[in-house]
Amino acid sequence: MATMRNRFATRMLNLHRLVKSNLVAGLLRRRGHRPLDAPPPRIRVLIDGNEATVVDVDRLLLKPSSPSSATALFPPFFLLAVEAGGFVRGLVLLALYPALRLLTAEGARLKAMAMVCFLGLRRGEAARAGRAVLPRYFFREAADVEALMEAAASARKEVITVVAAASRLFPTVMVETFLKEYVGFDAVVGREVSFAGVMDDDDGDNMERFRDVVNKIPRNGAGPRPLIFHDGRLAFTPTPAAALAMYVYLPLAVALSVLRIAIFTLLPRGVSGAAAALAGVRLRVAGAPRPPAAGDAAGGRLYACNHRTLLDAVAVSGALGRPVSSVTYSLGRLSELLSPIPLLPLTREREEDRRRMASLLSRGDVVVCPEGTTCREPYLLRFSPLFAELADEVNPVAVRAAAGMFYGTSTSPSAKCFDSVFFLMNPSPEYGVHFLEPVATAGAGAGSSIEVANRVQRVIAGALGYEATTLTRKAKYLLLAGNEGGVATNRSNNK
Repeated sequence: MATMRNRFATRMLNLHRLVKSNLVAGLLRRRGHRPLDAPPPRIRVLIDGNEATVVDVDRLLLKPSSPSSATALFPPFFLLAVEAGGFVRGLVLLALYPALRLLTAEGARLKAMAMVCFLGLRRGEAARAGRAVLPRYFFREAADVEALMEAAASARKEVITVVAAASRLFPTVMVETFLKEYVGFDAVVGREVSFAGVMDDDDGDNMERFRDVVNKIPRNGAGPRPLIFHDGRLAFTPTPAAALAMYVYLPLAVALSVLRIAIFTLLPRGVSGAAAALAGVRLRVAGAPRPPAAGDAAGGRLYACNHRTLLDAVAVSGALGRPVSSVTYSLGRLSELLSPIPLLPLTREREEDRRRMASLLSRGDVVVCPEGTTCREPYLLRFSPLFAELADEVNPVAVRAAAGMFYGTSTSPSAKCFDSVFFLMNPSPEYGVHFLEPVATAGAGAGSSIEVANRVQRVIAGALGYEATTLTRKAKYLLLAGNEGGVATNRSNNK
């Protein structure tokens, strides 16, 4: 009986491949017909008593004009090459692009790109790029994300076990997180690539792997979730032309970053703003900042802002036109040396951190980022309430950071120290600083420190048009880096 079921499943999988390789290809070649007008091909299979619906997702992941062409496939493979293997590996793939266009066989083209991207790459690095970088690309550039979600949802209504996505163009590691976590499929069956860079042949011999996927992966009952966290350095869609422009610009970008850092760290405050503007840095200020606190005994003002990059406090200081101090966790030594404002490392021990922040506030203005980590998307993470216990009022500040080419944040320990360098490598890095009305932290109706923190979060979210969440730094690092984001340092432990 089991043999008969296996034979039946094998026939159905072969039929599925026939549908993908012939029917879909025919639809894509038909002129005057929009391939996205029809739902993606799907079939039902029965494996070891489990019924599954298999949906072909390739033509919904890539642009409909020529989804298997070198131009359409280049951006996601280039992102993988750069984010997992470095800029040199990306340059090799870009140099190979003219030859890829000359290859008429789809399989040869895919294998060549996989060889460049995966050869010698550690498995964890490729998985991290697929988990933390590529979902953002597919959300932004997939031909029809809504159609993908509808395909997963409609198939689920008709089947009681597993809804699987099948791809013959992408390795599983590149699309699995996006299709499972953000679209809603239960399982993903794509191409397999050894980390010697060899991609398997799509020849119908993947029955055992498909059976393992269907039998071992539970049904995704939670459904798709919004994309709040993502990682990686490249902030643009790396088409071949855009990737070439980036490499041409890269030497100038490094020089600009060095120049801008020198302006902020070496020049007097009175001229550094004008010099930075001449070097292409933009600072837009809205709202009326409060004047300095009167008298030496009054201490400083407390500013709480959302966290976009390590330069948030520097931007607030520039908007205020006076020096401020800031506090931070897990700051790299290079970032600390390059900072034009004083930075106080925190220990994650509540009472000790409270004492340090209160001491700093008694000497002048302090900027804090209660989220504890950066978020690139229009969401605010939960605000830690510690800042609400330091002063009688807190001044909310809404900040925006615009990066056209390079993101200035990273969860990778080895890359984090270069965050500010990369942000200042953008052609025209821009910050927007909006000073909001103060929020009382003491007196009648102020509430507890947690209530004050939530109120400040809602005020900033409303000014930015963002959504306030209860997510934390720990949730971000568990998703993107597979750890809780804690970094032990001798300096912090010895304080």
